[in-house]
Amino acid sequence: MNTRDFEYFLGLTATRNFSQTAEDFAVSQPTITAAIKRLEDYFQAQLVIRDRRHHDVSVTPAGEQLASHATILLHQLSLAKQDIAWDQKSKIRLGLPPIIGSYLFPKIATALSAAGLMPQLETFEGGSAALLNQIKDGHLDFALLGGSGPLVEPDFHIIPIDTAPFVIITAESDPLVQQTHVSLASLKNRQFITLSDDFVHARAFSWFQQRHSFRPNIIYRTTDVQLLKRLVAQNIGIGFLTKLAIYAEDHLGTLKIDDPNQPDFTISFVYRQDRVLTSNMTRFVQILSAVKLD
Repeated sequence: MNTRDFEYFLGLTATRNFSQTAEDFAVSQPTITAAIKRLEDYFQAQLVIRDRRHHDVSVTPAGEQLASHATILLHQLSLAKQDIAWDQKSKIRLGLPPIIGSYLFPKIATALSAAGLMPQLETFEGGSAALLNQIKDGHLDFALLGGSGPLVEPDFHIIPIDTAPFVIITAESDPLVQQTHVSLASLKNRQFITLSDDFVHARAFSWFQQRHSFRPNIIYRTTDVQLLKRLVAQNIGIGFLTKLAIYAEDHLGTLKIDDPNQPDFTISFVYRQDRVLTSNMTRFVQILSAVKLD
């Protein structure tokens, strides 16, 4: 029995057809048949029932059980292969969403440089959801992720780093700038420029919509935070951002949103619990775990 047998078996459970499975793997049909026979002999259970009359296959309860475990096994082996190969390079792969990268990375760069880790660090930009999936798939070692509340993810180390409110942003010439806070319901006739669904802002904004039961007039969605701020500064529309993304040089007005119990923008440092850390990775975790923000 080898791992290829599990791959053939999972392929068969998906296609429910020996010929199709053989074609998918570019092997002969007897190769698939022999693999299933080896697995059935090893586990001493019938895994599939072959209906020769209708040329299809049904999976037994024992087969369903094995398929569940085989999926996990093959995934873990894939992670092990990637982790071992990457550790030979002595590099640290860090996922950074653009807002968090601009806000947080300068605050930890000095400590990383003092520890000699900057040359070992490779950063990858993307949305938080995509970066989390890349960690799960073994393509990243760590990530700093944004959320619209505390992050809960089984099998992960999750270290809270910071929180900040979501705010309404306006051009400095917008009459709203005279106010310090606003109800989102009072903005139902205004034009919004927002971040795309790849950002946690979309979930947070949806919370406010559902609370007030109105559909905001969103005239443009973007994946570019800087573009969003420039369009708002030009008074094309008003925006919705975490306060962490706003700087004095943006020349924007910010208004607190009145709604109670509203979601906050959260930053969490995450990595897999089963990731065996190199010495450089251990120092990196120590630095991120001890970060102190203003």
